[in-house]
Amino acid sequence: MTAALVVIDMQVSLIEDETPNTDEIMSAVFRLVEQARSDGVPVVWVLDTSVKPDPSLHPVFKPKPGEAVVRKDHCNAFVDTPLAGELGGRGVDRIVVCGMQSDACIDETVHAAPHYGYAVTLVGDAHTTHDRHKRHFSEVVETVNKNLAKLKDVDVVKLSEVRLV
Repeated sequence: MTAALVVIDMQVSLIEDETPNTDEIMSAVFRLVEQARSDGVPVVWVLDTSVKPDPSLHPVFKPKPGEAVVRKDHCNAFVDTPLAGELGGRGVDRIVVCGMQSDACIDETVHAAPHYGYAVTLVGDAHTTHDRHKRHFSEVVETVNKNLAKLKDVDVVKLSEVRLV
């Protein structure tokens, strides 16, 4: 299988305004990006156009020439975007997903990917969200991991277990 790393919504306002575990998520995603680049695996950056006040990709992350940047208006990164075309054009049939928000964009994109023909590896400790409805963010992440792991063509693995190639 040919993989691509799909990095979702690592944007300034989401990270600086809402993320309770900033250092942890930034480090995990940075590590995945570096691993993908080292292994020659395509990196695709997904950005949410509704993020305010600063929707830009966090400056720690700098797309390299040839890496796609996909802008989305919906939680599901496949809806009304060129994501499937970007992946298909690179011969990808498996996506490795990390980023934000676990209970929104991560959840919806991972749910949708198999319908577009992609197997999914969700890096269970490389996505996050904020505290929600009196639930600690870690409980939300754990629930999302548990629910997505039940889906056909979706594997949830730890960062230390990720294989991109």
